[in-house]
Amino acid sequence: MKRNNFITFLKNRFTKSEFSKNVFTLISGTAIAQLIPLLIAPILSRIYTPEEFGRLALYLSITQVLGGVSSGRYELAIVLPTKKKEGVQLTLLSIFITIVVSLVSLVSILLFSTDIANFLGDPKLDKWLYFVPLSVLMIGIFNALNYFNTREKAFQNIAKANVYKSFGGNGIQFFFGIIKYTSGGLIIGQVFSHFFGNIKMLKTFVKNKKILNKTTKEDLKGLAMRYVNFPKFSVWGIFLNLMSINIINVFISSIYSLSILGYFSHAYRYLGLPSSLLGNAFSQVYLEKSISDYKTFGNSKELFLSTVKKLSIIAFFILIGGILFIEEIFVLVFGNNWIIAGKYAKILIPLFSIRFVASSLSVTFIVYEIQKESLFWHFCLFLLSCFLMVIFIFNEFDVNTFLYAYTILLFMYYFLFIYRMFIITKGKT
Repeated sequence: MKRNNFITFLKNRFTKSEFSKNVFTLISGTAIAQLIPLLIAPILSRIYTPEEFGRLALYLSITQVLGGVSSGRYELAIVLPTKKKEGVQLTLLSIFITIVVSLVSLVSILLFSTDIANFLGDPKLDKWLYFVPLSVLMIGIFNALNYFNTREKAFQNIAKANVYKSFGGNGIQFFFGIIKYTSGGLIIGQVFSHFFGNIKMLKTFVKNKKILNKTTKEDLKGLAMRYVNFPKFSVWGIFLNLMSINIINVFISSIYSLSILGYFSHAYRYLGLPSSLLGNAFSQVYLEKSISDYKTFGNSKELFLSTVKKLSIIAFFILIGGILFIEEIFVLVFGNNWIIAGKYAKILIPLFSIRFVASSLSVTFIVYEIQKESLFWHFCLFLLSCFLMVIFIFNEFDVNTFLYAYTILLFMYYFLFIYRMFIITKGKT
């Protein structure tokens, strides 16, 4: 009887408001999506070498940066218009720009693939760079459809899409591992993962055939001009943000080794799971509710504070649990060969804890349409990362010292970033 009362309490707790229900829907789907790689990770980490995971990290360094800007960041505007017609047309505009960027990247790869691979410090990456345009296309479309489904409050579709993406990508990686095609199995799985997710979310979009058929070039041009601040400022903001994160991969590969990058990327990937599991869910629902509060009350301070509180509690438990057990967990789950990754994870976990909070709330700049300031913060992050790398290029410090410095510097940055967003949500920018 007591057990049933407890279950009823939890159910009521998660469904008493639309915000909680939507967050719970996304979390449940994302939990399954993240459970799949967690279950298969012990197998993949014993099939693929740290060097092969390092090569995947370099590949992702390119595709995440290009994919993140491939739609001109017009996908961020999809949730803003009151009229559904404009939301559909902005999605179409985002996809069209993504196709153009993918074709441009294809030409670049055809001309300079060898030079790019050598610059990244891994000549063997050369032949896998030809998949980059396809990855950019799939990521750009996925991002656009994700925001369109958020606009439509089709959170179940988003949750299912994440499951399809995870299952499809990890399934391919497992398959190529089993048949001993380890040289590119990780990359091939990553390439096609977004394809599976797009299938589910595309259904919501194509239902709007009437709007799509009546859309003209003038409609798209008008919306492109109305939301021109997104490509003018948000593109550079996310570009600098992604560069700040991914340039570290190139730095570690070039200064230390591809294997060390493999350990680092393994730690980075699995420390990022809470953000993927919970942070993205909170962020998407927070975005939709924050826009509503801002339009109604002129500010979203109360929502911001309540969301910060929830995220901080989660981050605290992640931090304490990670400091106490992360090394043992890495050895237990991934095997003795990955003990170095566990040591890196322990150093990085304070950074990931505060980034979990900051990243989940970063859509605040979208709500208040202050892309210029968002660009400023991303530029500062990029400068801090470059500053740190320059110091370590000209001094013979080991990778552990670099990771400690990286964690401390960025922890302070994200603390100030969160405080600034709080000021913004008061309605005073």
